[in-house]
Amino acid sequence: MAMAEKLIQRKDGSEVKIVAQEFFGAGLARSVGVHVLHRNNSKDDWQLCNDRPHSDWRTMSVDEYVKQGRSEMLQLVSPGEILKVVAELERPKRSPSPGM
Repeated sequence: MAMAEKLIQRKDGSEVKIVAQEFFGAGLARSVGVHVLHRNNSKDDWQLCNDRPHSDWRTMSVDEYVKQGRSEMLQLVSPGEILKVVAELERPKRSPSPGM
């Protein structure tokens, strides 16, 4: 089971950690799970972000959805930031050089 993670420090001092983990199900079907954790500063405990959109997201205008309808996870990180971490699972792992 492979795992990749990235710690992102925001300008306001908060931190976000994106964790992507590879799973294999029946028949060796591959799937990837992504979790986002957040804390207000480096001294606080990590909090798992919700991945569900606002309950009324279907009735919101696009502006409302962008401002308050997205899941907590997508309010804190962009899809591009998530995809970069997922792409790390595809990279072959390098073994350390002799003598290191």
